[in-house]
Amino acid sequence: MYRPTTKNEWWVCGVLLTQAIMTIALEVQVTRLFLKYIFVEWQSWVTPTIIQVPVSYLIPINLAILIFAGVYMLVLALDAIHAKNNILLFAICISNACSFAYAIMQYHLMETTTIRLYESRFGYPTLVDTTRKLWPSIQPAEIVVCIIAGLGTLVVVPCVYFLHREYSWAIYKSVNGSRKTRMRYLFYEIFLVLIKVNFYFLIGFIVQYNLIYVHFRGIEYTLTMCLIPASLICMLLGIYFVQHERTWGVVVIIACYLGVIAYLITRVIILFENSTVGKDMMLLFAFVSLMLTAATVVCAIVCITNFDRGFKMINRSKNGSGRSSSYLQPNSLPLSHPDSRPPSRLTLD
Repeated sequence: MYRPTTKNEWWVCGVLLTQAIMTIALEVQVTRLFLKYIFVEWQSWVTPTIIQVPVSYLIPINLAILIFAGVYMLVLALDAIHAKNNILLFAICISNACSFAYAIMQYHLMETTTIRLYESRFGYPTLVDTTRKLWPSIQPAEIVVCIIAGLGTLVVVPCVYFLHREYSWAIYKSVNGSRKTRMRYLFYEIFLVLIKVNFYFLIGFIVQYNLIYVHFRGIEYTLTMCLIPASLICMLLGIYFVQHERTWGVVVIIACYLGVIAYLITRVIILFENSTVGKDMMLLFAFVSLMLTAATVVCAIVCITNFDRGFKMINRSKNGSGRSSSYLQPNSLPLSHPDSRPPSRLTLD
């Protein structure tokens, strides 16, 4: 794994790491003095018969998705810094803001679900421990999770802005100032961002749909679970084929993602025709994944048309010539040319 070197890189990774650790700690840990766990509190409050209703998986799944988001964004930040991918850095900012919104949604979902379970128990008499209420115990931790996600977003945005200024110059030098080359390379970077971000939303939908709606019914449950490793393999192969300009491989990946689009459309239709717990959250993930998958297919097609036009040389120039050379300031002059004028600074993204 790549290790940050500059101050701005350390700020971005440090903020995301802190946010991930504190989110995990608080999602797992809760009050009275933050000495217990949200998940442990939930498990101690419900009874074994809770598995009779899909809502039993709703809270653990939402906790896991938020934790996964924090860890995944940290991994993407390290990847973006290693590849000097400005588009991915901006996507991380947007994703972090979405995590903040998701944390707020989780707060309301947790409140309504626990109160409904306590009051009506969905018609089952022994789903939870009716001698105590869960929500007052976990409410403080849920509030802190929202605050951490919001503060993390506020701090990451300016750090990413300063990194963008550094990386734009490095990328501009790599494409030798060519506008056409910059646009081709921009589509390549957008493809990498889309395929990586889409993986999170696709997995989030698959897990929610399979555990809440399918709920262990027949062979559909097993087949849907197989989509998780298949999605990971498809993402990794897609990145490899595009980076190494393998046209036939990218065509196969495009076919796979067209299948994903068809799958998501059918699932959305099914969810619209049925009423189930957590339907709104599943539809949100499905629609976002559907849009990202369609955009990924378009960018993959554009990348194929741009193969054999210098992507490999740009990547080697951008990453293989030493990081210190990538951060030359625009007014820095080579020692061998003391009379040359400073080049104008342009940005790629």
